[in-house]
Amino acid sequence: MARSLAGRAGLLLAAALAAALALAALLLPLDPSAMDLGRAWAGPSAAHPLGCDGLGRDVAARLIAGTGTSFAIAGLALGLAVGLGFALGGVAGWIGGRVDAAVLRLADLLHGFPELSLAIVASALLGPGTDAVVLTLAFAAWPSHVRWCRALTLSNRTAEHVAAAAALGAGPLHTVLHHFLPAIAGPVAIRAALSIGPVMVAEATLSGLGLGIQEPSVSLGTLIRDGLADLRGAPHLIAATTVTVAAIALSINLLAESLREGLDPRGTPFRWPRPFRRRP
Repeated sequence: MARSLAGRAGLLLAAALAAALALAALLLPLDPSAMDLGRAWAGPSAAHPLGCDGLGRDVAARLIAGTGTSFAIAGLALGLAVGLGFALGGVAGWIGGRVDAAVLRLADLLHGFPELSLAIVASALLGPGTDAVVLTLAFAAWPSHVRWCRALTLSNRTAEHVAAAAALGAGPLHTVLHHFLPAIAGPVAIRAALSIGPVMVAEATLSGLGLGIQEPSVSLGTLIRDGLADLRGAPHLIAATTVTVAAIALSINLLAESLREGLDPRGTPFRWPRPFRRRP
C-alpha cells in the first residue's frame, strides 16, 4: 500500500482529517448537546470555528461526535452484512445444488433493487433509531456480498491449490481453513473496505431524510438535516458536514484501491516516474 499512489494519497487525506478532528476535540472541549439560543445560527468565530446551529449548539463539537457515530454505525452494519454474505455465499457455493439455487434466487431478488432504495423502504418499516439504522444498512448491503462470496467460493473450490491439498491427504476441515479461506479472505476484505464509504453516505442520507438517527444522538446525516433548515442564511453548517463526508469517502476509497492493488498477485506495483526513482 505504501508503494501505491492511491495508498499514499488516502493515508495522507485520512491522517489530515483525523488530525483536524483530534485537534479540534482537544482545543474545543465543548458539549455537542449544549444549547444557547442567543447564538442560534451564529457564524464562525474564534470560540466556535464552524459556527452554531439553530439551537446554538457548536457545529465543530457536533461534527466530531457525529463522525464517530457514523463510523460506528457503518462498521456494525458492514460487519453484519459481510458476515451474513460470507456465511450464506460460502455455504451456497461450496454445497451447490438446491441450497445454492435458493440462496442465489433470494440474493438476486433483493439485488434487483438499488441499495439506497431498499434501505429507505426497510428503514420506513423498522422505524428510526440507531439499532434500526444498523439493521437497515446491513439488510440493504448483504445481497451484493452474498453474490461476491459465492463467486469467490465457486472459483476457488476447484482451484489447483485446493485440489493439491486434497490429493496429498488433507482433510476437509484442514483444506478449508488453510487453503480455501486464505484465498478468499483478501478479496472479501477489499470489498468490505470499498463499501465503507457508500454505507456512510447511505447513513447520512437516511438520517437527513429523518429515517435514521434521532435526537439527542448526532451523526453526519443529522447535521446535514439540521443544515438544510437554513441553507441560505447559515451555509457553514451543511458545508462543513458535506466536506467531511466527501473527504472520508474519498480517503477510504483510495485506501481500499491501494489494498486491492497490494493484494492482487496479478497486478504490478506502482513505480514513480524515472526522475523520482531511488537509485539502487
